[in-house]
Amino acid sequence: MLAPDSSPSVRARVRDLTESAPFQRIIIALIVLNALILGAETYPAVMASWGGLLETANAVIVSVFVIEIVLRIYGHGKAFFRDGWSLFDLFVVLVALIPTGTGSEVLRVLRLLRVLRLLSAVKSMRLVINALGAAIPGILSIGALLVMIMYMFAVSSTLLFKDMRPDAFGDLWTSNMSLFRIMISDGWPDLVVPMVQEAGWIAAYFIVFNVVTTFIALNLFVAVTVEAMNRRHEPKADLAGGHGGDRADDVSAEVLTELRALREQVARLEGRLARE
Repeated sequence: MLAPDSSPSVRARVRDLTESAPFQRIIIALIVLNALILGAETYPAVMASWGGLLETANAVIVSVFVIEIVLRIYGHGKAFFRDGWSLFDLFVVLVALIPTGTGSEVLRVLRLLRVLRLLSAVKSMRLVINALGAAIPGILSIGALLVMIMYMFAVSSTLLFKDMRPDAFGDLWTSNMSLFRIMISDGWPDLVVPMVQEAGWIAAYFIVFNVVTTFIALNLFVAVTVEAMNRRHEPKADLAGGHGGDRADDVSAEVLTELRALREQVARLEGRLARE
């Protein structure tokens, strides 16, 4: 009788290794260290003294990232390519392999994407990004509303103030630029204050503009994002009787562990029967 194939068991062990907390902590530490190295490379004095050491450390860290991705692909198989975060990690690692001497500064800048691997490595950051992704439809709607309000105020400001301040409100484009500066509170001293000294009612006009665009729109953005995060954390009943996706994942992992142990026991029994 042939011995059973042990590759699924090896693959499961590799998958458990890459998903273990110590392994993840090491990867996070290397990501942070790599970010510090990339920042240190911007100082010519540091590169003159420690350039060789930093480049060696950078190469070692990238090698570890490559090994990690290879292990994850082997451990998860086709499931790796169905996970968006895993594909993001693969893309970042591939970009990290771009030689620094290619002559393209844009490609060298892309190495900074390695810092973004913290988004996939830290669970709390993943939750925030997922919540932002879920909030995109609402954010787009609020953005469209804000664009409409900006357009209306830009047209009215051009009609009202083009003779008073042609440099700031002479046409639709310059009015939009000036209103954007006022919206972020950058244009009040040099745009609004001189105009208010000529006509006091202008203060009320721009106060209404700021209230509508800054306070209302900003609060709507925050409300949509918070609502999306709350939906992500809402407890959902599962077949195991618990609540939440984390509990379901724990139950699934426990069942898979038991199945792997049972498979190993069956394999040992088959081996004994074959020897007898």
